[in-house]
Amino acid sequence: MAVASASRPLTAEQLVSAALPQESPDADWHPVSVRESQVSGWEDQISDPACRLLLAAAHAWRPSQPAPTVVDQTFNWTNDNGGESTLASYGNSGAVAVFEEVREGLSTCRYYESPAPTTTYKGTVTVDTAPRLGDEAVQFEITAPTEVGPHVTQYTVVRTGSVIATFTKLSVGGRDIPAFPPAMIAQQISLLQQAQS
Repeated sequence: MAVASASRPLTAEQLVSAALPQESPDADWHPVSVRESQVSGWEDQISDPACRLLLAAAHAWRPSQPAPTVVDQTFNWTNDNGGESTLASYGNSGAVAVFEEVREGLSTCRYYESPAPTTTYKGTVTVDTAPRLGDEAVQFEITAPTEVGPHVTQYTVVRTGSVIATFTKLSVGGRDIPAFPPAMIAQQISLLQQAQS
């Protein structure tokens, strides 16, 4: 568990400052952004309740009191589908409780369906070996068939103190690097630990 001094929640400004540095917003102009709304509806369309819990908690869409402070960051890498990170800071012991929801969902979520623009998304969940980062971490992949080959999203979810950091990396048809760069994840966790010390 995190020490008491490392469990204070971070403000939006502190989360933005602790986000991974980018030389400038990328070509599509995706700077670090503070999430204004804590309301989403997409998770309601996920067929399996355990998968719904898992994904809503990992993406910081779970109702929580007080609501978390959330920032999102998009990464566009050359010849790659890029990746995203979500940093969510919770008050009280909220991060511990939400990470437990991630772990609980992952214990039974193995397959789900949800509506997609042209067809039904059919995701198969595979648990990977958890990295040794932060106070606790999990890693998993969701694979769905598409016309151009498998659509694989890798998730790395790390709790460090009052913050849950979720990293996602998309690979389509086996043409992209499948993992979010581990060195970048480690750097982000280190920045979050410094911000909370």
